[in-house]
Amino acid sequence: MSLRLWRVSSARLRGEPMLKRCVDLFLAVFGLLVLFPLFLLVSLAIKIDSRGPVFFKQKRVGLNGEPFHIFKFRTMVNGAYKMGSRLTVKRDPRITRVGQLLRWFKIDELPQLINVLRGEMSMIGPRPEDPYFVGHYTKAQRKVLSVRPGIVGPSQIEGRDEVESYPEGVVDAEKYYLEHILQEKLDRDLIYVQNATFLGDCKLLFHGVWATVVGAVKAKWIWRRRRRLALVGADLLVSVFAFVLAYLMRYEWQIPDDPRFLLQPLAMVAIVRPLTLLYFGLYQGIFAYFGMYDLMALVRAVTVGSLAVAGLTFLTGMQNFPRSVLVLDCFLAFVLLGGLRTALRQWVRRHPRGSAKRENVIIIGAGLGGEQISRAMLEDPIAPYRPVGFIDTSPERWGSLIHGVKVLGGSTELPLAINANRVKTVFVCLSDVDGVHVEQVTDMCRKAGVDCRFVPTLTDWLNADAFQFRRHQPQEHAA
Repeated sequence: MSLRLWRVSSARLRGEPMLKRCVDLFLAVFGLLVLFPLFLLVSLAIKIDSRGPVFFKQKRVGLNGEPFHIFKFRTMVNGAYKMGSRLTVKRDPRITRVGQLLRWFKIDELPQLINVLRGEMSMIGPRPEDPYFVGHYTKAQRKVLSVRPGIVGPSQIEGRDEVESYPEGVVDAEKYYLEHILQEKLDRDLIYVQNATFLGDCKLLFHGVWATVVGAVKAKWIWRRRRRLALVGADLLVSVFAFVLAYLMRYEWQIPDDPRFLLQPLAMVAIVRPLTLLYFGLYQGIFAYFGMYDLMALVRAVTVGSLAVAGLTFLTGMQNFPRSVLVLDCFLAFVLLGGLRTALRQWVRRHPRGSAKRENVIIIGAGLGGEQISRAMLEDPIAPYRPVGFIDTSPERWGSLIHGVKVLGGSTELPLAINANRVKTVFVCLSDVDGVHVEQVTDMCRKAGVDCRFVPTLTDWLNADAFQFRRHQPQEHAA
């Protein structure tokens, strides 16, 4: 320990049992040494994932109200706290992909061992608070500052998932925190301050580690994401099958004499591939909308995973393992994983959950606007409408199919089409129909007793001037 570090530690030692400080120093040094490889791995992942420093430093209030800078692994985009709230909210868009994993397992808190080593924090104690919120403490609540703040405290056990305490749609997270969450935290911390013992700290440390391990897997979280977790399991089985198949194809269906020659790289694949799929967002997509973007993400995930496995086999002394197996495995994994997602897409679209029976509708206009709205209705698994036909002014389109939906004819066929298909709603694509035909269609719908809705195209919505014109146009025709 340097002379400066020793002075800092000694100066902060007043009023605190020597035994607790000695245990803190031992655990901090031991933890930093043991976790050093993990620190390197996490640092590399953070730098690859997003721009900015590896560590995040923020001012907190410590023993006797003295400010210090707390160390954490950066889990948000660089400069996140200049973009809005000091607090993390549900589904905070500032959190990075790697940061989400670090927060999930509380790995982002590990650099606070440096604060423990410097004497600014203890292993056990109330969590240090932001100076802004400390400014709202009452005189009684400031007693919580009479002990050294800790990495693990009462609120890390009883209130581990603080973000989940916020109601959906809360506008002012800081106000809600001050009025509801902070009071409960301080009540727990004050009870700790009044009853702190060395044996009690040991129990809190054990409970804190246990809460972190168990809290990372919650029954409610598992139930809500059961389908995605099932996909992870399916991907794991597919990945194992692809690798074994690639190996057997390479060695002409011969099983190796030494099982480790196959099992060791197979274990690497089983660990690395799900992680790369998770990193590239393959478990955040919606099954029904699996498309080209997701396909390219799958290519990147499988390729990076195969390269990572190749590197691991080289570093673990398996330089003689044939790279052709890894290349073949990469190809098979992409085909099988892509096929699995394509099959899920088709199944979900044919068996939408929670959707009522679709209402038959007719679309006026078989141009770009009609094509867009029909495709949106057909591809949305829970859309309340099903297009049964188009009406268009262009005779060359009559009888044609657009996404499997027939162009029934011109405006004169509209009344028959409404009655034959039991249609209650007609959608008019304004970009595909001129003003005269809009008036005709409106009059026919009124006589048939069906709802007539006017729909701009996607281009109209994006073009502010065109949208304003289109929005008022139906009122002029209706008049």
